[in-house]
Amino acid sequence: VTLGMGGNDIGFSSIVKNCATENPFGSGCKPEYVHDGRDELRERIAATAPKIDFSIAAIKNKAPRAQIFVIGYPTILPETGSGCYPKVPILGKDVPYLRDIEHALNAMLADRAAKAGVHFIDIATPSIGHDACAGDNWVEGIIPTHVAAPVHPNATGMAKSAAVIAASAPVMAI
Repeated sequence: VTLGMGGNDIGFSSIVKNCATENPFGSGCKPEYVHDGRDELRERIAATAPKIDFSIAAIKNKAPRAQIFVIGYPTILPETGSGCYPKVPILGKDVPYLRDIEHALNAMLADRAAKAGVHFIDIATPSIGHDACAGDNWVEGIIPTHVAAPVHPNATGMAKSAAVIAASAPVMAI
């Protein structure tokens, strides 16, 4: 059983809407999330962990012999640098913060999988260089250039992710 979740729980859609900007001289979105000694997005990630635990436990309960694979998120923004404004209209000063948030989400997913004794499949590492800014992108930008939802994997990204999953999954005896 593959389980891919967490992005909607932390509000990926609202984050994209809040951080996308037409003004290249704006103040950015990080101050909306990091203030008063708090990081709201990291708090959302922490609040999502019990949902992952619950989902894994429910799968184990319904399918006790199943192998469970928690799937991480692909690289959305470039692993280095300040992005590709205006192609992906997120200010360069926000890119490192948002990149770290995605790393934190994937780390939480890996941690929850390990604690539950199930497999975690890293999609981020093999997708480095295929982010929304790349020519060979696996993930669409805010304005998609392929048939896919904004900031979601396109057909290439889904096929490449499936190959990573298949290569990572142990061979099962039938």
